[in-house]
Amino acid sequence: MNEKIIKPGVVKRIADSLRHKDKNYTQEDIETILSAFWDVVIDAISNGDSVKLNGYVTIGTKHMAERKSRNVVENRTMILPEHYRVHFKPGSKLNQAAKDFTAKELGGQEKNG
Repeated sequence: MNEKIIKPGVVKRIADSLRHKDKNYTQEDIETILSAFWDVVIDAISNGDSVKLNGYVTIGTKHMAERKSRNVVENRTMILPEHYRVHFKPGSKLNQAAKDFTAKELGGQEKNG
């Protein structure tokens, strides 16, 4: 629980999952596919596009206006220029997974406020 799965672990889990479905992809095949997927996402983001996988996730950009911020170490105000950042919006399947985890970990307790 609360395991941080890095890329090789993801590749292995995908390979194991596909083997159970009688698909024989090697881990190298899956790593190539996974890298190609992220290349497509990166290309889309760099062109201002978004990638939507219905039920899973939408990955796009969000405009951030120029704003003032405070550098507490140097005790001075600084201006952060306007920019775009990556925006990750979970879909219904990811939200349901989080709800399931909440129910399992917290026994379905909801906290207000």
